[in-house]
Amino acid sequence: MKTVNLIVRQTEISKAFPSGLHLEVDDCASILDVIRVADVKIKERCGKFPVREFTSLFQMVYHLHEERFYRQVAVQAHARQNQFLNIRENPRMSLPDEATIILIPEGGCSSDWEEPVK
Repeated sequence: MKTVNLIVRQTEISKAFPSGLHLEVDDCASILDVIRVADVKIKERCGKFPVREFTSLFQMVYHLHEERFYRQVAVQAHARQNQFLNIRENPRMSLPDEATIILIPEGGCSSDWEEPVK
């Protein structure tokens, strides 16, 4: 098992997890696995997914059919030694222990907005 820190910059989720989510995941876990584990924790704490119109963080940030993050989603990740991890281009890559990931589901700098698949 390894530990991954996930910070989600979204109002309702940030209120429930002001210091982010500190998650234990399998050794070969990718960002996609981390988001699935985060969804379980979010629903446990909030009773249901707290963002209206969505059922999960996964649905909010990732286009499952095209296997990519939505364009408006800002994704930053780095390893313990501040090594950049390009998880946007390779979302299935195994994350190192103690990686930190910042997700901004509705990044304000994006001019190319996509409607998430329902």
